[in-house]
Amino acid sequence: MLDTLYALLGRLGYPHPIHPAEVHIPIGLIVGAVLFRLAAPLLHRPGLARSAHYCTVLAGIFLLPTILFGIADWQHFYDGAWLFPIKAKLALAVILLLLVTAGIFLVHAKGEGARPITLIYVCSFLVVVVLGYFGGDLVYGEQRPTASGRYLAGKNVFDENCAGCHPNGGNIIDPGLPLLTSTRTRDFDTFLAFVRNPNMPDGATGMMPAFPAGKISERQARELYNYVSRVLQKR
Repeated sequence: MLDTLYALLGRLGYPHPIHPAEVHIPIGLIVGAVLFRLAAPLLHRPGLARSAHYCTVLAGIFLLPTILFGIADWQHFYDGAWLFPIKAKLALAVILLLLVTAGIFLVHAKGEGARPITLIYVCSFLVVVVLGYFGGDLVYGEQRPTASGRYLAGKNVFDENCAGCHPNGGNIIDPGLPLLTSTRTRDFDTFLAFVRNPNMPDGATGMMPAFPAGKISERQARELYNYVSRVLQKR
């Protein structure tokens, strides 16, 4: 079902993850909530505390689908690999959801003047900051080498399909088997066979997902191979 959804989006011209496109909505609302809440007593404007509450309610509405699409992206683009940034983001997302829910119900139970609400909003903001850090770490990892126009197509394929587990040519799942020194990149045919049917050096099945032609075409695989072998491995 997930593959069908992403295939449909790809045909519509959107081959990217869904989560980053919508995550800004709850993040912006949470930032707005903490700013309104802190400004209310400073400016003697109690109405700003009400605005903070409304921001939190809207953040709660958008937060659950944002988390669910994040999980869907993880399953589709990372094949459910338990990378550390993924673990951290899942744990922090649950904490954020609990904080937002607590803030909403506390206002309904105690009113907008309840003191713990400010602490809840500040903690929610801090969780959002740390979530952003791990999101950036997951997408960008270490600073990547630049690619000339000739290799940009391969870089795009790498960024969308490989960078999560192989940032900067490394290997997050098994640091002892970095992409930079892999024998599977010695020629294109070997590389393509591995992309289609990845396995460990001893022949055992590893955690890397297979990339059939429907996910990475042969042309894209060749662009990817050129980027890996002529840019990443030639730094």
